[in-house]
Amino acid sequence: MKTSEHRKPIEFTVPVRGDEAFYVMDNTDTNFYEYYHRHREFQITYIVEGGGAFMLGNLIRPCLENQIFLVKPNDPHMFFKDERITAPSQIHVIHLFFSLEKLHPFFDMTEMQAIKSLFYNLDASKLLPEQFAKPLKELFLPLGTDGGPSKLIKVIQIFKALVVHQDHFISMYSGVSKVNFHDADGLRINTVIKYALENYKRNISIEEISALIHLTPTAFCKFFKKHTQKTFVSFLNEIRIESACQLLVNNKVESIAETAYQCGFNTAVHFNRVFLHVMKVSPKEFIATHTRKR
Repeated sequence: MKTSEHRKPIEFTVPVRGDEAFYVMDNTDTNFYEYYHRHREFQITYIVEGGGAFMLGNLIRPCLENQIFLVKPNDPHMFFKDERITAPSQIHVIHLFFSLEKLHPFFDMTEMQAIKSLFYNLDASKLLPEQFAKPLKELFLPLGTDGGPSKLIKVIQIFKALVVHQDHFISMYSGVSKVNFHDADGLRINTVIKYALENYKRNISIEEISALIHLTPTAFCKFFKKHTQKTFVSFLNEIRIESACQLLVNNKVESIAETAYQCGFNTAVHFNRVFLHVMKVSPKEFIATHTRKR
């Protein structure tokens, strides 16, 4: 999708219809919107069908059906699906966009103060887990076709429910406090991300990835750390762990060791250590909580 500032590859302009205060994108496709991007609008996304991963800043986590993601304005992000892991079923996602700046008078109403506090004081983008998000599904499904008062009522009901469940939000804070890429830097970061996503199952050397964006290995390490607050190796390992989560959730492997090797780790011991560091639980604990029954 083109932007008004088309030279910035990670900028995304949310399309609008007329003077709508709340814009809805109801997307059914074989994949998510495939670019790492950001926009000025607040975004609320419901995963109706399918799944994959969500990247926010330098953070990568699984995204599953019946989860809700609250994405703050200007937080760079991307939903993606690994076709080698996720079954080629369709993706159905509903995105709700709105501008906090344009809607300031609306949120200033006395009746909206609790909702205003939620959106304007949110310290980081958030995830609402399935057990709290799923009851809201019936409010999201008609948003793409509803209009007028019916749509507005459902939006306010969604907002009210999010206020009720805000203590159940999981923070998606990535540690990147400010993302302000120049044009060329944004293009380079996007190139590195896409290359890592396509090649994470094999060893990617610093020499290889730095040559891709025409930097020396030393310059690349400084450049990547400056913009993501982590090393490329740490970032690559997080992509691998996210892919491992998809394998485990979808029952695609027979053992944890097989998962490790399929996702680019040389040993199961190293995989277990990195998994615990990234996900804050062991692979066995993750399996017990998230595995889908065949």
